[in-house]
Amino acid sequence: MRIDYPYRTLRSTMQNTAIRKNHLSELFALDLRSLGLFRIGIALILLYDLLLRSFELSFFYTDLGATPREVLWHSPFPMGIVWWISPHMLSGSFAWQAFLFILSALFGVALLLGYRTSWAVAISWFLLMGSQARQPMILQGNDVLLRCALFWSIFVPLGARFSLDSLAKTATTYHSNRILSWGTAAIILQLSLVYFNAGIPKVSYEWRGDFNALYYVLNMDYFTNPFGYWLLQYPAILVLLTKATLLLEVSVPFLLLMPLGNAYLRLILFAIMVGFHLGIYLCMDVGLFSFMCIAYWLVVLPSLFWDKLTAVIPWKFLGSITEVTGTKINGPEVLATPGPRWLIPCLLIFVMVMNYQRYLNPPMVSDEATVIDTVGRITGLDQYWAMFSPGVLKDGLKIWAEGTKADGSKVNLFNPNQDNRQSDRRMIWGKEDSYARKRFLIWGLYEFPRDPFSRAFLKMMLEEWNQTHKAEDQIISAQIVSLKTQTSPPYQTIESPTINEKTLMHYIPQPKD
Repeated sequence: MRIDYPYRTLRSTMQNTAIRKNHLSELFALDLRSLGLFRIGIALILLYDLLLRSFELSFFYTDLGATPREVLWHSPFPMGIVWWISPHMLSGSFAWQAFLFILSALFGVALLLGYRTSWAVAISWFLLMGSQARQPMILQGNDVLLRCALFWSIFVPLGARFSLDSLAKTATTYHSNRILSWGTAAIILQLSLVYFNAGIPKVSYEWRGDFNALYYVLNMDYFTNPFGYWLLQYPAILVLLTKATLLLEVSVPFLLLMPLGNAYLRLILFAIMVGFHLGIYLCMDVGLFSFMCIAYWLVVLPSLFWDKLTAVIPWKFLGSITEVTGTKINGPEVLATPGPRWLIPCLLIFVMVMNYQRYLNPPMVSDEATVIDTVGRITGLDQYWAMFSPGVLKDGLKIWAEGTKADGSKVNLFNPNQDNRQSDRRMIWGKEDSYARKRFLIWGLYEFPRDPFSRAFLKMMLEEWNQTHKAEDQIISAQIVSLKTQTSPPYQTIESPTINEKTLMHYIPQPKD
């Protein structure tokens, strides 16, 4: 009689362990070619963002602009980076700020080309942290996601493919195009957290009752594009889009981390999310957020995509810089993570705890920072993704800077030829206004009306106006004005909508001795 229970038990255990490892690799392994494409994508976003900000370098980053350094010294900001980490705070001159922007661009180009990639990504992250700390008032989702992406990228080989580094004789040898590490896990989990923490807090009746949330969002005006206004003609379509948005945001982590059929599922999910973000871009002016998200999604492209692509399009150059250089192995190559082993697991736990804590207690304007706030702001992992949550504003919104002349007449400091109280609610901004300037007003001066920031901004606007206008057109004070107009529910018309005008901040210069 043959007794082999222990052997069968051991064999079963080994098989189960192998299955678990295989599932783990399916969940958290990334293709080196996708990492290379991801590097190119975020480098392009970084460089284009620098270009846009450079047009308003003096306005946003010098002591003669809207936010002198002394405002940051005395005014802790609830979201963003601690100011003392920023090299931009060393001087408020235009020359110093321009030098740092040029330096950031040089390292951005190095990141794009994959030259000394490890150094390029680390220094690009630090310089990005510095510029964001210098001007926290205009930060938005793409800024936060970009700095998180750069941080986690420090721990993965971004320069292994599609790079100058990969062509060097001293290039690292890889035994597989797929790698698995704590760094790859962090990149995937960060992407999951963005959508999950955007969808879960959406609990208002507009999101989960009548599904008219997107109807009200597009009626808020201050970032609605022409296509978004066209969609307002079809409330029924917006109901479907509201349902799809909520379902997609909540489902992304589960679809992204599903082990069975993961390669095909990720290909389908990639296509869906690209379409989702292009739709947002068409409907709303959200800056670079849509394109930053698309660039991030490049990293999840599975090996299946590249294998099919190289079979259909046998590019010689593509093959020469993506081929496996070492002895080929089946499955992903497990890489050691730079730095202490405990670092990334601890930071991942911290990020998940922070997102959960902010779900329970959304960040508010406060001079008292919690331990979570402090750690998040020092590492740059500070994040909050709950846009339009828990509900949406049911008003059209205008916000502008206004000056008062000696005779009491008012002038729009953004667009002197437009009376925002009488004009069409969709004509809020002049063509010369950049998105960053809008965000400065909407985010910094409406949602978080901090007195020192508002006062510095109005002082600059008043002085800029008086320096460029004749004596009879001089203004003696400036104020930030918001105007809310009640939005009619779908298929209804309110004959006398409620209009609420409010002065958010009033600045009168002190007489000089």
